Amino acid sequence: MATLRSIQTFLCIGVQKAGTTTLADILATHPDICIPEVKETKFFYFAEDYSKGIDHYNHTFYRGCSEHKAVGELDPDYIMHPEAAGRVCETLGDGIKLIVVFRDPARRAYSQYLMSRKKGIEKLGFNEALSAEDSRRNWPNYKTVAYVERGLYATQLKRWLELFPRTQFLFLDFEKDIVQQLPETLRHIQEFLGVSVLDLDHTIRSNEASEAVNDSVRDMVRRPNFVKTVLKKLIPSARFRKKARRFMIERNQQAASASRLEEEEAREINRKYFAEEIAGIRELTGLPFEHWSI
Repeated sequence: MATLRSIQTFLCIGVQKAGTTTLADILATHPDICIPEVKETKFFYFAEDYSKGIDHYNHTFYRGCSEHKAVGELDPDYIMHPEAAGRVCETLGDGIKLIVVFRDPARRAYSQYLMSRKKGIEKLGFNEALSAEDSRRNWPNYKTVAYVERGLYATQLKRWLELFPRTQFLFLDFEKDIVQQLPETLRHIQEFLGVSVLDLDHTIRSNEASEAVNDSVRDMVRRPNFVKTVLKKLIPSARFRKKARRFMIERNQQAASASRLEEEEAREINRKYFAEEIAGIRELTGLPFEHWSI
């Protein structure tokens, strides 16, 4: 049962690289919706955070939200964590509204791969990284390279459907609902959340994929001691050093579209790693996902 002091009415639980950051930024402009300024609080993901209790969650992230009609967060890590569904049900109750955005698994994996490359985490080629995933499960930062596991949608969603009524879910298809018809989808989400339907700014774009032009520059700039040992000698001001570092990172990025996953490669990856999961998620959600490379 939810405690009397839990004020959350909704969560968007996934998936990563499916437009959830953009959705959060757009929905946050609605006067009746309260979303934490901290993106992806991870409260239901990390046991240490969850053990602090709902009062800590509310006090830390939801001050001033008690009068809003819709209160919640968008954290795409929740769907993949084996204990998150139970924690949400225990804390917020089974009446919480749940939004899930699904994306073509192969293209989602590639977008995550580009992000990991951009951050200097990933050194392997894309197909090599997919093959190496099982050998990396003991990595402390495994979830940043869990390209296949994050695409096991049916396996993950089943855990949530065991605890929450099907009527509490809003399932969305990234390729159709976010990319092709976002204004209509925003109206649908507002209706689902029970707030007044407004014409929200659907031109907001957040966290768009990009990749490093030069890996050596990326690795150098992102080294923890780069600012102290190199830039400090050249730029005395800490504020301008930070700006210089950000400028170097941004100048070293190019749009991810310059390195696209070809249709046939996406189809092969989906057949190799995700065929059963795709069939399963179609059955569980009732969505055709007709734009996926299958």
